[in-house]
Amino acid sequence: MTLSRFKLALGATVLSTLLVPAAASAQTTANVLGGFSNQYQNAEIEKPFFEGLEEATDGTVSVRFRSIDELGLKGYDGFRQLQSGVFQIMEISPGYVSGDDPFVMGLDLPGIMPELATNRAAIDAYRAPLAERVREKFGGELLTIWPYPASMLFCRGELNSLSDLEGKKVRVFSPALNDLVTYFGASGVTLPFSEVYPSLQRGVVDCAIAASLSGYEAKWHEVTDTLFTLPLTWANQLHVANGDFWDELPEDDRAALAAEFAKMEDKMWSVAEDATAQGIACNTGEGECTFGEAADMKLVEYGPEDEEKLNEAVNAAVLPGWAEDCDAAFGECTSIWNETVGAATGYTIE
Repeated sequence: MTLSRFKLALGATVLSTLLVPAAASAQTTANVLGGFSNQYQNAEIEKPFFEGLEEATDGTVSVRFRSIDELGLKGYDGFRQLQSGVFQIMEISPGYVSGDDPFVMGLDLPGIMPELATNRAAIDAYRAPLAERVREKFGGELLTIWPYPASMLFCRGELNSLSDLEGKKVRVFSPALNDLVTYFGASGVTLPFSEVYPSLQRGVVDCAIAASLSGYEAKWHEVTDTLFTLPLTWANQLHVANGDFWDELPEDDRAALAAEFAKMEDKMWSVAEDATAQGIACNTGEGECTFGEAADMKLVEYGPEDEEKLNEAVNAAVLPGWAEDCDAAFGECTSIWNETVGAATGYTIE
C-alpha cells in the first residue's frame, strides 16, 4: 500500500469514529468538512451557513459540520476523501489538491490578478470548464468558488522587494507559488497552514505566504517582523459535493441548495477586499484594526518595480511551469485557460 493510500485509509478509519453515516430518511443528512475554524470567513460565514442550512431548506437537509483543524486533517487528500464518501460536501483548496489535477489550479495562479475585480472576472470565466472537469475527474459537483483576503509575504527580518527573497526559505501552498519564489532565488517549502507558526518560530522557514487577515488570526505577527503587501494570490477556495450524493437528492432540494450556496458565495466575495485591508491594519498598526489588538509588524508597500518583476516571473516561470504539468494531465488545458482566465487577465500561454 502506498503512503498516500495508507494515509487516506487511516483518515477514513479515524473519521468513521467521529462521523455517523448519513441515514436514509425523508430528511437528507450531509457530513460536511469546512475550512479552518480560526479564519474569519470560515468562522463568521461558512460555519453559520452550514449550521443554518436545515432551517434554510425547510428541514429537508441537515448537516454534521466539522472544521479541517478540528479533525486534524491537512487538506491534500480533499478530492480523494470526497470520492470515498467520507464527506458529502467539502471546502477544498486548489493549491493543496493540484497534485491530483493541475487544472484546478488554473483559477488561482500567482501574480496574474492582483485586483479582486479581475479575480472575479477570471473565476466567472473558468467556472463552467472547472465544474465539468471536477465532475469528470472526481465525480464532484462544484458549488462555490470564493476568495480569501489577498495573500502576501510574512517574513522574519527585512524584506523590501521581491529580489530580497534570494536565499530565503518560503512557505508555499501550491506548485505554482513554488515556481514563483524559486524564480527569485528562494526555496519553496510546502506546509499546511497549521504548521506554519511553529515553522516560522523555529526558523524552518524565513517567510510564509498567506492571506493578510489569516496570518493575523493565526498570530504570525508573533514570529515575523515584516509584511510585504504585494498581492500574490487570492487563495480561491471551492465547495464541492460528492456527485453521487448530489445526484440522489430530489430536484427541488438540489435547486434549493444551489440557491443557498450562491448566497454564501456572494457573502464570501463581499468581505474579501475589506478583510485584506483589515489584515494589513491588524498586523502593522497602520489603520484601524477591528479584529483585536493591532501588532507592530513593519509595513512594506510594493511599487512599480515589484509589479514589473512579478509580471516577469509570471511569464518566465509560473505560466510555463503550470502549463507543462496541466497539458500533460489534460490535453485541452492550455487552450481552455487562454480562452477563459487568460482572456480575463490579459495573459496568454504560448
